[in-house]
Amino acid sequence: MVTRISGLASGMDIDEIVSKLMKTERAPLDKLKQKKQTLEWQRDSYREINTKIKDLQELTYTMLRPSTYGAKKVTSSDESAVTATGTTNAASSTIQVNRLASAATYKSSNLSGYTGSDQTLAFQVTAPGATEAKKIEIKVASTDTLDDIVSKINSSGLGVTAIKDKIYNGSEYVETIALTSKATGAGGSIQAADAATASFMTDQLGFAFDSGNKLVASQEGKNAEVVINGLQMEKTSNNFTVNNVTYTLKNTTKSAVSLDVSTDVDTIFNQIKDFVTKYNDLVDTINGKLTEEKYRDYTPLTDEQREAMSDKQVELWEEKAKSGLLRNDTILSGAANQMRTDFYSNVSVNGESLNLTQFGITTSSTYNQRGHLEINEEKLKAKIAEDPDAVANLFMAGTSSKDESYNEKGIMRRFQSVLTDTKKQIEGKAGNSSMSTNDYSIGKNLKQVATDISTWTDRLAQIENRYYAKFTTMDKAIQKLNEQSTYISQMLGQ
Repeated sequence: MVTRISGLASGMDIDEIVSKLMKTERAPLDKLKQKKQTLEWQRDSYREINTKIKDLQELTYTMLRPSTYGAKKVTSSDESAVTATGTTNAASSTIQVNRLASAATYKSSNLSGYTGSDQTLAFQVTAPGATEAKKIEIKVASTDTLDDIVSKINSSGLGVTAIKDKIYNGSEYVETIALTSKATGAGGSIQAADAATASFMTDQLGFAFDSGNKLVASQEGKNAEVVINGLQMEKTSNNFTVNNVTYTLKNTTKSAVSLDVSTDVDTIFNQIKDFVTKYNDLVDTINGKLTEEKYRDYTPLTDEQREAMSDKQVELWEEKAKSGLLRNDTILSGAANQMRTDFYSNVSVNGESLNLTQFGITTSSTYNQRGHLEINEEKLKAKIAEDPDAVANLFMAGTSSKDESYNEKGIMRRFQSVLTDTKKQIEGKAGNSSMSTNDYSIGKNLKQVATDISTWTDRLAQIENRYYAKFTTMDKAIQKLNEQSTYISQMLGQ
């Protein structure tokens, strides 16, 4: 540790002199810090692109599902009675609704005998249409009020909605609990699993049980009765699916309701449009990075430079300093070229050659938007309505097999491959948030730069101490000389 004497004898501002000397000495450290900042900006810029790639990959999986291109629209001739939706292979049908499905209701006679007790109620519950019962337990306490009992029934898995109310029994209003099954349909049951449960439900809550310990319904649940394409059938619910058509029954009908199934052009179009929008966002970002101007005079700011600027000046400076970090990058240029090839190359399906332009999707004529896609909405919608299978083949023909030729693969299968490869290359260069610095090249460079910064920081501390040591020695020598001069003057004066 150097004892620093700030020019007491010499009269010089040693701190200022050392500070100026160290400014020159600090230049290599400043360059290392600038290099570190540049690497971090470059890493973040790569990762920004990988985020967009991941988002597009998710959408690619949707574009590889047959259901995306098989969306159906079902039009009902009487929507007040029946509505429906359809999936791939759905066909038009007729349906007559003779009866709607209804839920079972159970009512207690009165609640005058309720006193409460500590016990666990056990039930075997069978849902309408089910063959196996489910055991349900409800713990009650002697301190529970009737409202507490209702609340516990509603929060249990008993499958009913309980309410407490007063009803007129013919002579007076009495409190009662009504249980309404959450599921419609015939065949459901609620059975007391033991004698204690049956006793509590009967003696304290006033419910009736049959000889099999099952709750007696005041109104039995009923199945819906329908006739679809001339075939009579029963369904436990008013919502059910037959032959890829999901029906929703609202009212009974006196005659058959027609349900016409057609291609859902708008839904399919919007799926393709959403993909193209995200694809264009990725392509525009990559093109922007590849052609971004590099301002070589704008390097990352040193601490001293930053302190001398306002926040707005720093922002404007760094905007230019960050520009062009991925200019002409080989990973990005390779990805951009491959994506354009994947989209514009023909797809061969059963001897037929399909191309994007046939479906109203073309590339932008603007040079700096290379690869940017534009949709002719009218033409694409017409093609979807005319031949949805051809649209599906364009995007998802073929398989993921490596043995399959490139032209036999649909655009999405090709595109999935280039996205995966590009994401992997970028992670090899810039990593991701879960990777250590040793797992990617920029990370290794950052680690080395951090080591060099630490080494230079230690070295600069030694250099600064050496300067102060020299000036301290000089100042002491001057002080001694001054003392000698004073002594000689005093001697001569005598």
